[in-house]
Amino acid sequence: PKLLAQIYNPPKQIYCRGNLNLLYSFCLGVVGTRKLTNYGKEATERIVSELAGNDITIVSGLAMGIDAVAHQTALDNDLFTIAVLGSGIDDKCIYPRTNFNLAKEILSHDGLIVSEYPPGFQANEKTFPQRNRIISGLSKGVLVTEAPELSGALITTKFATEQNRDVF
Repeated sequence: PKLLAQIYNPPKQIYCRGNLNLLYSFCLGVVGTRKLTNYGKEATERIVSELAGNDITIVSGLAMGIDAVAHQTALDNDLFTIAVLGSGIDDKCIYPRTNFNLAKEILSHDGLIVSEYPPGFQANEKTFPQRNRIISGLSKGVLVTEAPELSGALITTKFATEQNRDVF
């Protein structure tokens, strides 16, 4: 995708499952803490649901917490969603396993799962920051609804700023 190709250190290739047309849609990254509060959950649900009907694709990382809420709220409101993984895209590698059914639901609703890692690749602590540059790289902007000072969500905003994306 053009936006992703323009970032510093773009992935050499990406592996995809699902609706490839979403790579060329208007995307908004939605990220946040894994340890969400009621506020973070409600804020994410409200903002994402209010985007319904605006031809926006929600991009997130399939992580527990805000990411999962963003994906699920997109699905519940007939928005497309892209999950960017820090692992391979095959069923046995989807991580976290607690969100395996969410990944399957994304695919069954014409969504997309993306990774720069080949099938069979297991996630590790180094792959998640790399994944975050792809979330922001696919998106016109990134929304953080709730995040602690030292979090992956703020790594995503750092990438977004470097990629000249809007941060909300």
